[in-house]
Amino acid sequence: MIPAEINKVPRLATPRSMRVLTEAIGGDLEKFSTDNTLVVKQIRLLAINALIEAARAGDMGKGFAVVANEVQRLAQIAGDIAMKFESNVLGRIGVTRSMADSLMTEMEGVRLTDLAQTLVQLIVRNLFERTADVRWWATDSALWEALQDPNPQRVAFAGERLGVINRFYTVYLDLVLTDLSGKVIASANPRFQRKLAGVALGEEPWFKAASGCRSGDEYIVDEVKPSMLHDRHNALVYATGVREGGKLDGRLVGTLGVYFDWQNQGQAIVEKEANLPPQVADRTTVMLLDGNSRVIATTNPALLFTHFMLAGQAGQPSGSYYDRNGSIVAFAKTLGYEDYDGLGWHGVVVQQTESDDAIRADLDLR
Repeated sequence: MIPAEINKVPRLATPRSMRVLTEAIGGDLEKFSTDNTLVVKQIRLLAINALIEAARAGDMGKGFAVVANEVQRLAQIAGDIAMKFESNVLGRIGVTRSMADSLMTEMEGVRLTDLAQTLVQLIVRNLFERTADVRWWATDSALWEALQDPNPQRVAFAGERLGVINRFYTVYLDLVLTDLSGKVIASANPRFQRKLAGVALGEEPWFKAASGCRSGDEYIVDEVKPSMLHDRHNALVYATGVREGGKLDGRLVGTLGVYFDWQNQGQAIVEKEANLPPQVADRTTVMLLDGNSRVIATTNPALLFTHFMLAGQAGQPSGSYYDRNGSIVAFAKTLGYEDYDGLGWHGVVVQQTESDDAIRADLDLR
């Protein structure tokens, strides 16, 4: 039964808890209808027995017969009311149950899909700015002058300029300037400068791709991965060519790679920006996937850099489905931002659904 003190609120009002509550109300009403029908039947039997006894009593039982007939009439009225109750109220409760099931499925999915979309858009908007940064800084005169005339003074000044940028743009782990062979000419982070000086990056994917940029308008993005140059700190490199005179169509004289601090910035998106209550966060895994379905940020460290395939995508950019464990999986592909396509990344939220038993206990439903 539902207790009188039903104003008790569960720890979190959710579509699923509303469905469980509706189910409980429907169950109680069905029990009430069954009990009421049984009582009406018993009253009718008593009225019939009373009429039989009144007939046996003859004239002495006539007065009692009037009462018995009235009881029988009231029993009939009560029976008609019970039938109407069963037909109307219980029928509507049945429809309400179906609606609650549908709303639960839809609202759980929509709510988590919106969260997945918000998270992936937050990081993509952030990274759009990185595409502007790398192309802008590549035109700094200190950089192209150091590459055109790599004397100690110019190289030192280029390192100073990179250091200033790095100090004010805390989202970067490092900024690295190379010549056309891939040799590091200057870098920004004092912690790694001595280690990086003169290092050959000619085989680095980002260097090769940046060397192929045809103008200063172009840039490349490497994949999220640990940087061997920075103590295996997870980084995302944006890079472009540095050109003679800082001109967009100038001759290529080197490359600039900016190491976005993915380990801290990406993790902040899934852990802080999701902003889930503790009791919900405990049963929720938030992830960002790259264009190859690789987990590049997650609240579950065991999943990092594994592959997570979306089973219910079916060509849709966003949506949700229930997996084999009954957890809801919500996903959303980035919408991109301005001229940045977002690299096909996805936000994904996997949430273990609340058990009906736990909700009933929370609501004190028996």
